[in-house]
Amino acid sequence: MQDLNKIWSSCVETLEKNKIVDDKIILDSLFKPATLEEIEDNQVIITTELKWNIDAILEKRAEIESILSNSFSKPIKIKVLEVEEYKKSKQKKVPKIDSHLHPDMTFANFIVGNSNRMAQNAALLVSTKPGMNFNPLFLYSHPGLGKTHLLNAIGNKAKETNPNLLVRYITSKDFVDEIINSIKTNTTDEIYSYYRNLDILLIDDIQFLFGKEKSSEMFFHIFNEIINNNHQIVITSDKMPDELQGIEERLISRFKSGLSFGIDPPEFETAKAILEKKIENLGNTDLVITDDVLDFMVMNYCNDIRSLEGQLKRLFFCSIMESTNYIDMNFASEVFKDQKTIKKAQEPLTKEFILKTTAEFYYLTISQIISKNRTRNLVTPREICMYLMRELLDITFSEIGTTFSNRDHSTVMKACKRVETKIKKDPDYKLAVDKLKQKLGTM
Repeated sequence: MQDLNKIWSSCVETLEKNKIVDDKIILDSLFKPATLEEIEDNQVIITTELKWNIDAILEKRAEIESILSNSFSKPIKIKVLEVEEYKKSKQKKVPKIDSHLHPDMTFANFIVGNSNRMAQNAALLVSTKPGMNFNPLFLYSHPGLGKTHLLNAIGNKAKETNPNLLVRYITSKDFVDEIINSIKTNTTDEIYSYYRNLDILLIDDIQFLFGKEKSSEMFFHIFNEIINNNHQIVITSDKMPDELQGIEERLISRFKSGLSFGIDPPEFETAKAILEKKIENLGNTDLVITDDVLDFMVMNYCNDIRSLEGQLKRLFFCSIMESTNYIDMNFASEVFKDQKTIKKAQEPLTKEFILKTTAEFYYLTISQIISKNRTRNLVTPREICMYLMRELLDITFSEIGTTFSNRDHSTVMKACKRVETKIKKDPDYKLAVDKLKQKLGTM
């Protein structure tokens, strides 16, 4: 990301150092207060507070253009405008932009828990200070865990703070359709102009963009333009940047240059709070759903919030059909009887099966769990997996360590001890371990 303020400061320092401007009063009163506003193609716009400063700055046009050409690594031409003139020109150029935001997706109704707290905090900060920090912001998770909600919450909060901001939410599929249509209608320049004017671009499911050569090329240039102009871009994906397939290295590098956070499946408490919020949004104050039904739904559907919401709608629909506002476990069992919750025949209990089941439970790969990577979203699943192997297979710590990239037996022993301690102290943690045991067919 290029900081235009730093580039201009460096330019002024060079003017002074090389005695291109040797009058300190002129340097301090004309050149230092000027602002490098934007770069568009090969033209740089510089603004100054007073109109009669323009000619004095332009006297050094050749030298300034030479310095800036080195800074941007391409030939640069400058245009100097009075600040008010620049603002008016920007107002005239602002296109009509429909944000496409979902107004019901806000920070106020986003349920925060350990699984999504860091992503939510980053999203909130970006919405209040777009383009200033953490640009781009990259959020990743499996489907149905809140990425789209956070994208829209960023846009809605930013527009609430500053209604004049130009914000656009779009899925990568819709972006591809727009590019295809612009090629057919010979309007690619208009599309490019449209996006580079945005203050905030929120693009959902970026993984569907790649393999689309023309769209990827256009996105690359739009991405650079938005970042270079200190405007904000937020991207979501079902994978972290390094795991995206069919994507150019130059884009992966740019995604990694900002801030990335994953969203994990919600822990029991958070999932239940989300479910209770969804029930509240149904708008039926007379509806009573007993706690054991809520617990059952969270235990069986919490890995995908959309699935959880779908099952709630099914339950609500059946209550309307049966003309009842009271839903207990007997009623719910009848509603969910065709949902195939009966356990399938289990595979033999082996290290490989425990690894596979734990990886699927936490939406990870086996390679991630056995790796040396110690990021937060990997450590807990890895330690629980070690603990289950020790408890359910009764194999040695050394044998378990060999499975996990040749870790020392003492490392495995400490991990198992930590799991035992957390099971006693943390009900949600115990619930996760018990649910894994259920999937393994040992409970």
